[in-house]
Amino acid sequence: MDTYNIKVSVIIPVYNAEKYLKTALESILTQNYKNLEILLINNNSTDKSEAICSEYAQNHDNIHVFNELKAGAGHARNCGIKHADGDYILFVDADDYFAKEDIIEHFLKAAIESDSDITVCNYSRLWKGKILPASAHSLFSEKNLQSADFRFMGFFSVGTLSYVWGKLYKKDFLTKNNIIFADCEYAEDKMFNLECYINNAKYAFIDDFGYVYRKNDDSISYIYKPDSRECWLKIAYSLNELCKEKQEITDIIQYTIFFASFFDAKMEYVEHNNSLMSVRKMLKAYYSDSLAAKSFKQLAFGKGVRKLSQTLWKIMLRGFSFGMSCHMFFLLSLGIKLLIDLRIDERLSDTGKRE
Repeated sequence: MDTYNIKVSVIIPVYNAEKYLKTALESILTQNYKNLEILLINNNSTDKSEAICSEYAQNHDNIHVFNELKAGAGHARNCGIKHADGDYILFVDADDYFAKEDIIEHFLKAAIESDSDITVCNYSRLWKGKILPASAHSLFSEKNLQSADFRFMGFFSVGTLSYVWGKLYKKDFLTKNNIIFADCEYAEDKMFNLECYINNAKYAFIDDFGYVYRKNDDSISYIYKPDSRECWLKIAYSLNELCKEKQEITDIIQYTIFFASFFDAKMEYVEHNNSLMSVRKMLKAYYSDSLAAKSFKQLAFGKGVRKLSQTLWKIMLRGFSFGMSCHMFFLLSLGIKLLIDLRIDERLSDTGKRE
């Protein structure tokens, strides 16, 4: 098969990205692989982003601009999928960029050779002017695709599979399984990728650190969200529905609830001036949900956690879930304070740095 007959659609949601959008676009336009279309989805920008999109579209025949009025990156990406004419799809955030001019070539070569549905590269984070390589996907990519370790590390502790950027998706796979982004304010990318996994996606991995994710303080990922619990539980219940006929992978529901409650509690502590009572309130709210309570009991007393290989995370999963199951909310609040104050949480990030 002639690789250059294969079209790749690059979808970029654009919201107030005037500072970085040109960098993202230039990193795509300078790719060695040229059979590309670039779909810019303007999502209610109020800065000069729309003008930049129009300028590039006027100067490049393969750049097309669409407007999506429904707020949120998920809605913008769905608009892009609807209009994409390529055989494969790449998602790029407007404030990120490709690190290598041959990364799309490498994506396609691996995708074609392996007939993969999703091809994954390594990535780096740009933070405070420094590029920090994130944990390599080799930590989990060589494990059995159906193993608990692959799921836990891929989507949660290492987390490479949580994000839609840094991946090449076969469009036919998405269309055949009717996979689009859920109507969530955030974490829609994790839900999207978990749905791909549930639908038996075939993966390929390349070693390139080909994508640079910019740690942007204005990003919704780093803003305190008082309704975060509701969003995460909505995702958990959606996963519960999707996994009804796949009981062997329901651990992804448990892991989702654990990470959501743990990191929401951390956010509560920081947002409310180190208030232990705010953390306690958040933990109690999570446990009041029946699916969450069931998940904590399974993690605390079930056998599933034994299958994981990361010792620190096994201790965290067991200890936190045991405390939740036994209503030790204030004691857990103290534990979260200790993790943050002693900077132990840095060891749990993908770069080993606190962001």
